[in-house]
Amino acid sequence: DLPDPVEGAVAFDDVGFAYESDVPVLTDVDLAVMPGERVAIVGETGSGKSTMAKLAMRFYDPTEGTVSIDDVDLRDATEASRVDALALIPQDGFLFAGTLRDNLKYARPDASDDDVWRVLDAMGIADWVRSLPDQLETEVRERGGRFSSGERQLVALARAFLADPAVIVLDEATSNLDPETEVNVERALGALLDGRTSIVIAHRLRSAERADRVVMVDRGRIIARGTHEELLHSTPQ
Repeated sequence: DLPDPVEGAVAFDDVGFAYESDVPVLTDVDLAVMPGERVAIVGETGSGKSTMAKLAMRFYDPTEGTVSIDDVDLRDATEASRVDALALIPQDGFLFAGTLRDNLKYARPDASDDDVWRVLDAMGIADWVRSLPDQLETEVRERGGRFSSGERQLVALARAFLADPAVIVLDEATSNLDPETEVNVERALGALLDGRTSIVIAHRLRSAERADRVVMVDRGRIIARGTHEELLHSTPQ
């Protein structure tokens, strides 16, 4: 099982993966993410970067090699310990019908309203929630229809913050946002990711600017590693 507490070291060791046996999606992937480090995985559509995110969440198991957290193979970790340790923020944060409070407390039902407001304050979005007609009692339509894509992402980020995972995987989490909303989401992201291990999946290198380290993936292989600045000067844009 995963240790308690989880430090958040994530490792891909000689990982290969194929959805179909004769069509490899990932080949010989080695990557070590240190506790608290923010690593961006960058590549074109179909490069394999989102598959790496799915393996890190154990939506799939690798065909070859291992994916581990704190030296524990994810195949040996209980579902409960994985749920506590890991959170995924997808491209469009999913909200379900119910109140805003229900959506925020989904991963931590025992949280108090004080806990919720502390998280909203820490992320800089408490004023936005206070401006809603019914604040935490605001009804959220199916799939979050009454909120913009940016507002849905803010709720998804706050939900993850409340759950307090050690590792967060962001799969193109800011790619669909308009510039003004992106500023708010990036600020909230900064609060959420502070001190946590994060794997950021991004299509463009410039989206990885705030990462500690960037890994470039092409056709299922890691082809370059370095800081954003290093890769910016070595890669045609």
